Formats: sequence, structure tokens, C-alpha cells
Amino acid sequence: MTRWHFPLRRSLGAMTLAASLVAGCSGPDQAPAATTPETPAAELNVALEEAFVAIPRTVSTEQAQQVQQKLDGAVEDSGQSFYIAIRKSELAQKWFLSAFLKQNFPGGVSYSAASSLGTRVVSFKVQNGKLFVFDVDDRKANSDVFDPQVLVEAYPVITNYDAFNRTRGSDQYVLFDPTAGLNHFGVVGDQFGEYAQRFQVELSFAQRFRKITDGVTFEQVFTGYSDTPDPGSGDLLEKNQFRTSGTLGIGLRKYTEGAGYTPTELPPQEYFFRSEPRIIPNTGAITQTAAKWNVHPGMKPIKWYITDNIKAVQADPRYANYDVVGAVKRGIENWNAVFGYKVFEAVVGDSSLGFADDDKNVLIFDPDDSVGFAFANWRTNPNTGEIRGASVYFNTLWLEYADSRLGGGASATAKSTAKAQRPTRLTWAGMKSDSLCELAAPQFRPDTRGRTPVEKAGTTSAAAAALTKKQIVENYVTHVVLHEVGHTLGLRHNFAGSLAFDGSPSTPRSSSVMEYVYDPDAVYVSTPGPYDVQAIRLLYGLSSDLPTYPFCTDEDTELDPYCLPYDRYDDPLTYWVGPYHQLVLDLILTGSASYADLADAFDYYGNREFGFIRAGDAGTQAYAYDIAMAQVRPPLAVPDDIPGYGARADFLATRILSRLYLDPAGARGSFVNNPANTQPLTARVIGDLSGIVLNVDGIRSPASRRTAVDILKTHQSLAAYSALRTAKDTLVARLPTLTGDELLRTEDLLARINAAISPYYR
Repeated sequence: MTRWHFPLRRSLGAMTLAASLVAGCSGPDQAPAATTPETPAAELNVALEEAFVAIPRTVSTEQAQQVQQKLDGAVEDSGQSFYIAIRKSELAQKWFLSAFLKQNFPGGVSYSAASSLGTRVVSFKVQNGKLFVFDVDDRKANSDVFDPQVLVEAYPVITNYDAFNRTRGSDQYVLFDPTAGLNHFGVVGDQFGEYAQRFQVELSFAQRFRKITDGVTFEQVFTGYSDTPDPGSGDLLEKNQFRTSGTLGIGLRKYTEGAGYTPTELPPQEYFFRSEPRIIPNTGAITQTAAKWNVHPGMKPIKWYITDNIKAVQADPRYANYDVVGAVKRGIENWNAVFGYKVFEAVVGDSSLGFADDDKNVLIFDPDDSVGFAFANWRTNPNTGEIRGASVYFNTLWLEYADSRLGGGASATAKSTAKAQRPTRLTWAGMKSDSLCELAAPQFRPDTRGRTPVEKAGTTSAAAAALTKKQIVENYVTHVVLHEVGHTLGLRHNFAGSLAFDGSPSTPRSSSVMEYVYDPDAVYVSTPGPYDVQAIRLLYGLSSDLPTYPFCTDEDTELDPYCLPYDRYDDPLTYWVGPYHQLVLDLILTGSASYADLADAFDYYGNREFGFIRAGDAGTQAYAYDIAMAQVRPPLAVPDDIPGYGARADFLATRILSRLYLDPAGARGSFVNNPANTQPLTARVIGDLSGIVLNVDGIRSPASRRTAVDILKTHQSLAAYSALRTAKDTLVARLPTLTGDELLRTEDLLARINAAISPYYR
């Protein structure tokens, strides 16, 4: 098993843990556990003036030691905990309640840390000694009759805290424990986040209470247990496979909608991310709009904070020649030119910056170079789709790659400790940590492992010499950040962006930074492309015109073979996909590498090429098939000077045809259907299969000939049936001339043909 490296952080010392929380939180069907009586306090130095007020709390030394023992080394502690007092007049008001997973152990960012867990619109109600939290957004009312109240949490009301009760104005407030709710968390049990598993908090405390202009933020530190184990937790230094610890950033902010905010209706194509779905009352219909910020000329720029970790990276001697800070800032601020006014402003935060704070937009610059992805999150108003805030996760692996691979330095290799994907996700009150995009670093993409660029005929890479190494590295960093920030603006991927590049210096490498751009080309895509300009102008009401540049997005990669990430050129089949697959075949045919060595490359490039055979129009199907079979189809002239060439060609021909018609769907890539029986493809396929069955060039093995019969059976067409009948007649006519093993093998092949045609149709 690969061992993943996670830095061990010990931050919860017994001496600094001045406050704590309850142990043994209630089960999902129980009321919250009664809180332990507080150590008496003479007076509280607090003013009860705001809607929410943090009320200091203390616990006994014994309780503090218990919590310290449970949480030490797994989570952070500020040395303070508190209750929260909410003014009674605010209970029925609407509030944004948001959660952000700041820390997670085990797994850190690979297990969903640095992710928004969602935003709800809530109100409060006191009943039976508990403060109930209701989801009161406008999305769920079916009609004027059926408008459900959705209960999402319940906190115990604290009535026996004498120091608070003696505080002036306390009778106008409700005091509750924010760490002792029902805590209905759900840890997602598999790496794809499809099956939520119950998770019960055992211990929790609150820290970092902050007053902000429209509410408060604070953090909730927790540890608890899921119903299902994580077999990999031991490799991540968590011995208990059921336990997870972490820190949630919680925001409680007054519900508001941006002045003048006008939703954008969804266009015919999915250029934009959608808002949360909303029921149209009394109609039975569900509607969505495009998600976007409330921006306009004359606005105060939206500030993005870059975590101060970037300063240490900037000071690293390896990167002293690069303006790392400037490159990241440009990735944020280069979007301003699209609007024609200043929308974003990027600054480096100080050490007090909390990247989980709901009132901050943060680019988390992680010095850990073992995490193999970057991603974006946002926080939206569930009623309107208005984006309230966003974050981007970025780490030094991208900088390291640009410096060592793209910048002409020593070859970089993926580290055995690196994490390429996020196998587990945490959910909060029914909302899971889905990111807008998880962009895999080059070391974790099969299309970049050891390959060299294939140039389109008549073009040159000399243009790369026009950029210095400094420009290459900085532009690449800017490109990655620009892509992720583009998602936080509301743009989806556009994998048709590369179709704008015809190989000449006069055309852009991509029409869109929202493409997954081939990495050596990405250094030329450090500003929004022409598609991006058109899409942003449509989304934000600067134009009513639809984008004119080609567009396709994630779901289209399984429908359109030309919708390819990390490709090149206006004709990727001819100049990119086909040549790479042929390169793999060449290496195997000449004996430079074995099939076993290149099986992954065969699958990756082959499946991309076969997508054109499976899903292209009739002409494209035949053209792509000819490219795939050109070096191995019968009759084949075998070179005399390459030993074993014929056997390898026979094997590869069978491998290609089997992948097209016999291999399981899981091995076929994005396109899984058998090619349609269209002309001229059908004639080519049947001609090649017949040649293999009849061994017209003398190199076809018995196994290949049997497989060809099976494929003709699978074809289920009159042409294939006729080919089997013809092959049978030809082989029967040969029998008198055959002896020994060849006679036996031919008789067995004839038996297989008879079984295939008697009957032929299923």
C-alpha cells in the first residue's frame, strides 16, 4: 500500500486547554445531553449588545484533562471555549448558517479539509429547553398549503449559569451550547462519495469567536466515530479506523440579498454552474438559475486573501527567481479585464487570517507538495444562487512541476507520498463537500507520464523559446489559479477550447482558460480566452449574445469524442490522439517495449482514439479505425529485420478489435458502446476480421482467429453473418490439403464458426 505523508501537528496541550465541552454527545434520536455544571464565576466581563455574544465558560481541571487526552495532536486549540447568547428578538429572523471544514484528521486536504460544506438559511425557536434551528429557505414550498418546516439542529439551552444570569440584559437573551447539538454529521464511506455513513460526535468545543459586521463566526473542534471503518487510516497516523477529528468554521450572518442582484436565466448550453433547485409553488415545477456574484460598475472590489504561507515559499531559494506572489495575484485579478472594471483585489493575509471564516475569500496556498490537485469552493445563497464567498486550494506541487518540467530543469517525478485524489468526504446537516473542480496535477494524469510532445505537421515548438523560464513558471502558476477562480465566478469547464489552436503562432493555444489545457500550452493561457470573455459577459449581464466559440463540458466527454481534456489542435484525431496511439503501437511492434510495459498507455490513448470509432459520424468512424489498424491489419507485410514483429502485430490487432467489441465496459473509457454498423466502417471491420479468420498473411494465431469469429458473432449483422459463412466454405475447401496440428486447429475453428452461425442471431 502506498504510504501517504501527513505532517503531524501537536497543538492541543494540557496547559493551553482552558475550556472544554461535553463528552458523550447524544445519539441521533435523543435530546442533547445535559451539560456539566460550570465552575462558578463571580462576574462576566461581557456586554450584551449584539445579536450574538460569546459567553466565556470554564470547566474543571478533570474535564480539561479528559478532553486534552482525547484530542491531543489531532486538532487545534485556541485556549478558549464559550457559550453563545442570542438576542430573543433575533430568533425568528433569517440567518445564513454556513460550515467550512478547516481541518480533518486523518487525511487533511485529501479527506475534504479546506472545503465548504454548504450554507443554509435558518431561523431559531426555543421550546422544551432546547434551541431549535429550522431551515427556512424559499426552495421547498410545494404550494400555499404545503410549506414544510425542516428541522436541522437542536442545542441545549443553558439556564443554570449564574454568572450569565446576573449580567445586565441577560433576560433578553437565550444562552445555548454550540458544541452540544445533535451533531448529525455523516462521513462518506467510499472514495466517490456515494454512500453516506452515520458519524457521531463524541467530544467538541468552540473557539475563535469573531464579531463581524453582519453576524459572527466561530470554529467547532470535534472528534467522533463513524459506523464504517477506514482501512487506510493507519497509514495516515490514525490508529482507530472509525475515528475522525477536525475543525469546522461556522458562520452565522444576517440573511441579505445583494442590492440590485438580478439572476441570470440558464442558456441552452451548460456554460454556467446552476443555483440550488427551487420549487415553483403551486406548479409542481422546479427551476434553477445561473450562480454568480452580485457585481456591478462602481462596486467596492471583492477582496481575495492569500494565506501567508506563500511568503515562506517565495523565500525558498529554489523559487527566488520567480514572483510567486505576483503570479498568484494575477491568477485572481486577470479576470478584472473581462468585466472592464475592478471586481477582484488580491492581497496576502497575515498570520491571523482564518481561511475557514465565512466573511473571507481565501486562496489557501499550501506549502505541502505531496497533494496532487487544486480545487475551488464557493458559498451561495440557496434562495437566489448569488455567490456569497469562495475559496481556492493550491499547493507548491504545481510550482515545483513548472520549475522542473516546463522550465527546462531536471525531470520531476511523482512522489510516492503524494495523494492524487480525495477518497473520503464529510457531510454536514445533509450537505456534502463537493468542490467546483478538482484539477489533477500533471504527475497524476496518465497523459503526461513520460510522453514527449507530438507536433502537428508544418508547425514548430520554437515559439516556446519566446518565453523565459521565469515567464514559463509564473504563467503556469497564474494559469492554474485563473482556472480555479474562473469556476468561482460561475464558469464550467470548456473542453472544446483547444479546438481553436491550428498549430500556428497566430492562433491561441485555447479559446478558454476553463479548458484542461495541455501543460506546455498552459503557459500561453494566463489570461481569460475569447470564449471566457463572451461567457462572462453573458453571465453578468454585460451582453445578451451567446458565446460563438465551440463549447463542451464534463458530461459531454461521454457523448462527443472531440470533447477532450488535455488535447491539442483543431483536429485532435489526426494530430494528437491518433499519433500518440500510433507511437505506443510502434514501440511495441519494434520490440522497444512490451505490451505489459505500455498497457496503461495503450488503454489511455487507445480508448481516446476508439471514442471516435464508437461515437463519431460515419466518415470519422472509418477514418479513426484506419488510423488504429493501419500497422496491424491483414494482409500485413512483415519486415524481415525485426524479429517477432508478426506475432506482435497479430496480438495488437486482436487487442484493438477486442477492445472495440468484446472488452467489458469498465475497460473502454468514456465511450462504452460497440461501434454502430455503418458504412464504410462495417466493411473495413468485417474485411479485417475475415482476413484474420482465414489467416491471409500467415501470421495469425489460433487464439486471434477464434477471437475474430467471436467478434463477427457479436457484430449481429447480415454482412458479418455472410463473412462467417464464406469463411466456413473457404476453410472446408482447405481441409483436404491440411495435416497434423494445422488440420486439428482448422477443424476446431470450423466447429467454433458452426456454433456462431447456428443460429447466428441471438
